[in-house]
Amino acid sequence: MRALAAILCGLSVVLVAGCGSTKSQPQSNNVYVPDAPAPADTSGTMTQATPPTPTVQPVLSTTVGGPTMVVSKVVWDNFQGYLNKVGRVGDGYYAITEDGSGGGSWACGEALCQGTFDGQAAALKSCSDANPGKTCVIFAKDNRVQMKYEVQQ
Repeated sequence: MRALAAILCGLSVVLVAGCGSTKSQPQSNNVYVPDAPAPADTSGTMTQATPPTPTVQPVLSTTVGGPTMVVSKVVWDNFQGYLNKVGRVGDGYYAITEDGSGGGSWACGEALCQGTFDGQAAALKSCSDANPGKTCVIFAKDNRVQMKYEVQQ
């Protein structure tokens, strides 16, 4: 057993200290200190911050028809979160109420992507559960919007 330990100790480069050596590695007294950030503008003027652009923009499906759906700002913001979740090529559905005041989504999790899981039905159920008494329709499949829309200001 000692012979095996000696062989392993001789081959090990990383665990030298664990092989009975009393020598330690030299320690550096140098400490890294990053440069200080530039001083803030203290002139007292405020600037308008630009909200971040979502990493994924919706794509209008080429088969869009029918009336223009008016979508509330709250639903639109929720839809932006859905887009970030499904990404450019993800699998999911986003449903909204017919009056554009509510919504719900389903996005593919790794286990749910396989087989015959009905994501469209899941999104419609999510929407109708969150908005009782209202009819829901599919607004987007993946990142492709399925109808004409405008966001309510």
